[in-house]
Amino acid sequence: MIDMRLERVPFEFDGHTFQLCCNMNVLADVQEAFDGKISEALSGKTGVRSLMEFLAAMLNDSADEQGIEVRYTSRQVGRMLAPARMNEVKAIVMRLVGKAMSADTELSTEEDAPKN
Repeated sequence: MIDMRLERVPFEFDGHTFQLCCNMNVLADVQEAFDGKISEALSGKTGVRSLMEFLAAMLNDSADEQGIEVRYTSRQVGRMLAPARMNEVKAIVMRLVGKAMSADTELSTEEDAPKN
């Protein structure tokens, strides 16, 4: 049995501690930001834009879950985030996205496997 709990990483931002996680809500928000083409965001070709979209979506999802009445756009996040935190943010966000996508792949592989 696969453990489907997605990893959460505490992240200090704008006076709050958010629990970043890449779930289906986050993927849906990023897909919408890329006009329905999630593959563009996942390809890494859009660089900082993808990173800010993923981070904003994760912050908003965590805020919603915690009952924090704040919502961020990727542009607001980009303005508020110190460029010195870029490597930290990239490492966290890309790891969470990668793990979420590999968990999704593992689940679909298990579901597609023949039943005994």
